[in-house]
Amino acid sequence: GSVPPPKSITSWFTSKGLGKTLDEVTVSIPHDIYVFGTQENSMGDKEWVDFLRAVLKDFTEIEYRPVAMQSLWNIKVVVLVKPEHENRISHVSTSSVKTGIANTLGNKGAVGVSFMFNGTSFGFVNCHLTSGNEKTARRNQNYLDILRLLSLGDKQLSSFDISLRFTHLFWFGDLNYRLDMDIQEILNYISRKEFEPLLKVDQLNLEKEKHKVFLRFAEEEITFPPTYRYERGSRDTYVWHKQKPTGVRTNVPSWCDRILWKSYPETHVNCNAYGCTDDIMTSDHSPVFGSFEVGVTSQFVSKKGLSKSSDQAYIEFESIEAIVKTASRTKFFIEFYSTCLEEFKKSFENDSQSSDNINFLKVQWSSRQLPTLKPILSEIEYLQDQHLLLTVKSLDGYESYGECVIALKSMIGSTAQQFLTYLAHRGEETGNIRGSMKVRVPAERMGTRERLY
Repeated sequence: GSVPPPKSITSWFTSKGLGKTLDEVTVSIPHDIYVFGTQENSMGDKEWVDFLRAVLKDFTEIEYRPVAMQSLWNIKVVVLVKPEHENRISHVSTSSVKTGIANTLGNKGAVGVSFMFNGTSFGFVNCHLTSGNEKTARRNQNYLDILRLLSLGDKQLSSFDISLRFTHLFWFGDLNYRLDMDIQEILNYISRKEFEPLLKVDQLNLEKEKHKVFLRFAEEEITFPPTYRYERGSRDTYVWHKQKPTGVRTNVPSWCDRILWKSYPETHVNCNAYGCTDDIMTSDHSPVFGSFEVGVTSQFVSKKGLSKSSDQAYIEFESIEAIVKTASRTKFFIEFYSTCLEEFKKSFENDSQSSDNINFLKVQWSSRQLPTLKPILSEIEYLQDQHLLLTVKSLDGYESYGECVIALKSMIGSTAQQFLTYLAHRGEETGNIRGSMKVRVPAERMGTRERLY
């Protein structure tokens, strides 16, 4: 809380401390990208970036380059990258959202950064949500506001919230979710390093299970003690009484500080470390770290110019069926978006629909209602890394009732493949969608490639 950091914060950069940490060999390998999220950080923006770069220079001997810095009050996010990757990064965008009283006052909210690394899109959100044991519903609302209002990534994807705009989205910060258990019981479990019973009463886990927040986000298993609220200057004691102008507040030890992520299907992401430092004591929180290995796709350059239509790959749909959460009985259509398409495409309205339940509608399209999509490149290696985003919209108000993402990788071939996935809208699961499709790649495009990395 508004105290300068200690001289050495290397343990935070190298994932050293408690929980899942990196082994001695991996620790010494500099990462390609470092992303830092802080709350209640009173240092100036430039001063903070310079400080982080100096720490990195100190132990990696590399001059990391700043990609982006975004701050809102004292909530800051900084992205630094190895110099050799600087020219691989494009489409950088930043945004912030206030979530105070009436969305204006106070010091709570979120900052975000997004960019492309070669052909892969990344989003990073650092947030500070409402505090207080009893404020779970307010925290959930903060999350939904940020999801809806943070303006990052490709502006053409405005029909999709940020949880679907990126190949990989990382969301972290002081989420402030608490443990619903008696203070003495919590302390007893912590002293015995028994975290399992505590994780069962962790508000974030409970709200996630109820699909209230962080729908389909992943989090690595927590094997480190609660990171809040410590006595400053030591990590031996939790302090759970806090004097406020309104009286004494009880802060039970909790995992307030978290890292979650959400990646497109059939992509590579591995969490190699998730823990907290035990030697940085200037704050009443312990800093949390995560280390990830993420696959990035290469910039693709076609060897062959498109000479004739027989060289063209096609994405064809045989049928699609969606079950949508709605009491309305209007007609629906689907919009298809992808970086592999020159522009988005629309289906015709559905040709049949039925309902067994007043709150849900089954909507069906046959191949006649569905467009054939032409990717901008037809090489199989390119198409294997592409994804389609779909949004199901009503004809009467053009409003989306659900969005989803489909990986093309397992759809490539001469016979149609089945897909099935969930639909979500504004952070809520709203139904599911299934269908039959194929990505037809001409024979001469099955093995030509030139990758620029």
